[in-house]
Amino acid sequence: MHQPMSAKLPGILLFLLFLFTSSFAQNYTVNGKVVDSESKKPLAFVNIVINSGNRGNVSDIDGKFYLQSKEPIKILKFSYVGYQPMSMEISHTKDLQVYLKRIPIELQTVEILPGENPAHRIIRNALNNKDANDPEKLKSFSYTSYEKMIFEPDIDSSQLADSAKVDTSYTAMKNFMDKQHMLMMENVVQHKFLYPDKSKQKVIATRISGLSDPLFVFLVSQIQSNSFYKDVIKILDKNYINPISSGCLSKYFFDIKDTLFSQNNQDTTFVIFYRPFIGKNFDGLKGLLYINSNGWAIQNVIAEPSRNNILADIKIQQKYERVDSLHWFPVQLNTDIIIKGMRANVSKDTSKPSYPMILKGKSYLRDIQLNTDIVKRYFDNVEIDVDPNAAQKPEEYWHTYRVDSLTAKDRETYRVIDSLGKAEHFDRYVKGLETVLKGKIPYRWLNFDLSKLMHYNPHEGFYLGVGAETNDRLSRTFNIGGYWGYGFGDQTAKYGSNARIMLFRPWDLEAGAAYHFDVSEAAATDVFASHKLFSEDNFRNYLLKKFDNEEQKEAWLSFRTLRYMTLKLSLSQSTKTPQYSYYFGSNPMPSIITPLQHFHFTELNVGLRYAFREKFLKNARNKISLGTDYPIVYFHFTHGIKDFLNGDFDYNRYDLKIEKSFFTKYSGKSSLALTAGYIDGEIPYGQLFNGHGSYRPFTIFAPNSFATMRMNEFTANRYASAFLTHNFGKLLLCHKNFQPELSVITNIGFGWLKNAGNHSGIILKPYDKGYYESGFVINKLINFQIYSIGVGAFYRYGPYSFDKFMDNLGLKIAIAFPL
Repeated sequence: MHQPMSAKLPGILLFLLFLFTSSFAQNYTVNGKVVDSESKKPLAFVNIVINSGNRGNVSDIDGKFYLQSKEPIKILKFSYVGYQPMSMEISHTKDLQVYLKRIPIELQTVEILPGENPAHRIIRNALNNKDANDPEKLKSFSYTSYEKMIFEPDIDSSQLADSAKVDTSYTAMKNFMDKQHMLMMENVVQHKFLYPDKSKQKVIATRISGLSDPLFVFLVSQIQSNSFYKDVIKILDKNYINPISSGCLSKYFFDIKDTLFSQNNQDTTFVIFYRPFIGKNFDGLKGLLYINSNGWAIQNVIAEPSRNNILADIKIQQKYERVDSLHWFPVQLNTDIIIKGMRANVSKDTSKPSYPMILKGKSYLRDIQLNTDIVKRYFDNVEIDVDPNAAQKPEEYWHTYRVDSLTAKDRETYRVIDSLGKAEHFDRYVKGLETVLKGKIPYRWLNFDLSKLMHYNPHEGFYLGVGAETNDRLSRTFNIGGYWGYGFGDQTAKYGSNARIMLFRPWDLEAGAAYHFDVSEAAATDVFASHKLFSEDNFRNYLLKKFDNEEQKEAWLSFRTLRYMTLKLSLSQSTKTPQYSYYFGSNPMPSIITPLQHFHFTELNVGLRYAFREKFLKNARNKISLGTDYPIVYFHFTHGIKDFLNGDFDYNRYDLKIEKSFFTKYSGKSSLALTAGYIDGEIPYGQLFNGHGSYRPFTIFAPNSFATMRMNEFTANRYASAFLTHNFGKLLLCHKNFQPELSVITNIGFGWLKNAGNHSGIILKPYDKGYYESGFVINKLINFQIYSIGVGAFYRYGPYSFDKFMDNLGLKIAIAFPL
């Protein structure tokens, strides 16, 4: 029998009253900030428990916390690895300042636990859910980040227990740095990602103290990966093995340090300490993982290299949140880099302390959208694109994106450093530094070429010269340059001139012309030689013996096409005169050659470089390569044209080079360079292939050359070579303050020669049976930061080895540049 409606009303009214009172039930809140009691630096991810229960939350990357409770909050309990636990009675609920005291951490030396390590179950769950939680496994995502970076001396008053070391110089610097930073930068960047690997960053606002040109906008975003789910974590372009990766349970020690239950009583967060097992030698990390039981996802992470780095200390922190009901996504990123080799002296007295410089980078992510429709055409080969007006945003614009307002110290930094930058022309100096790194010295509207200043080889002896070209201060559209130099060994002047014009910048379409009278290596193999001033490959140039004098005129056109390809088309006319005893022809060499033979070449050249998925940073002035994970292919085709512009020879020449590097977990970095060449016509020795040797009994190591092959020992019109290097990094040799890097190298080459009888005056020998050598290089035995010095040794074996052991041995001194 149904009840009348009137009988149901009291129950309905009570239910509605319950909902009404529940929705308006009082929530008690408290907020504040947790910092180190001595350094006053914020502490990220501190566990905070309300009253006597086990519910609570953690502080964010800036040490800030906000807690809610349905019961009055009387006590907060704080716990953090490496710090004394603390309980605080709450007398007020807003803007609490919490100071935790550091205690030394004693790392476990005994790692055998009874039964299975309970932390392993949690790590296995995190591994099993890794793909589901990895943001880069999503169909797509987009977000906007606000990035802030400061750079200043790491002055910590807690380190100055010895008051005798403190003088007025320290006090003056401390007071100065308390008022302002040395440098400060802010960026607002729009990010878009499309699975599997399409990425785009649009810098819509940028500001850097003292500078008006946004030269370093990519710095913060390139310091660390924004996802802690890759097997290999890259920090400052160095690879570290992720503690959440396949095989981690046999490489890493894990220990549960704390357990925290969320305020909504639904999730549990496990705080797990991790580091490599004692005795395991690989580039690993140490720190804390906060694993949330909801999806077994990373909620927070603190990481730093597990072993001492001579150059810098690095610490990263990441915070993740669920941005919808299913997916976790990073919302805050923090990186501290203490640069040990760059120190601020507070006194002229060397007995007084000096302080390393520290770079602090923070990123805050907002407007996060997951699995949205993003069209492919939005992405191109420019990964970081700087809006031309990014540096001109008004202050009101910044208020929209800043997480907090600028502090008085931030505002003073902009005021002081901006005015100093204008007075001292910081923009000009920074642009000059950028130019110097490219091997040029700017002076007004000219750039002087350092590569034309001085060099040495056995043929030219010491060479002194000068070279210059116009720069952007005169025009960004055209460029005119020239050089002159003199070799004291061959007692010959060299000179040249060139001009180029940018026709269409979006395609990098350029046209140019050049003339030179100079020397060129005879039978050069590498037509793709690096033009970088700071390149180890250039060391082979100091060993060259055989040269041709060359007078050349050339016109060329270059452009970018098919997104990842650069093409260069050229027409050249040259005359080459061998600077060694040589005669070309089927008849025997005459007893006296008067005059020397002159060879005339007219050549049509097509050169290309193909770097699949190569990414670039583009600003108003430059387009800078960020590299690619795929092989880089170089190809050059030359067609010799007879009876055109005085050409003597009809032939085709093909040159190929392929380069690839890859990183292997627990093993190191491997690099492979493959080169090959083919010539189908009869041409003089100077246009053939010489084997690419770089031997002296003891000399400088030149990568991607045969370290035990004598200079011009072999000759070929067809060849193929492979140069394989594996760098173990610090995996085999490592000490706290001594960290050399061991590389093992094997080089293999084959060369075939046709019609050797057409060449007289020199001995031509092919290496068609195979040339083999292996060796090692120990880099960074002495590290000067700008460059490092090491040693190496190579041994020649196989069909072309010598009878005497020492004749097969080549000893090397290795100089490496990190630039």
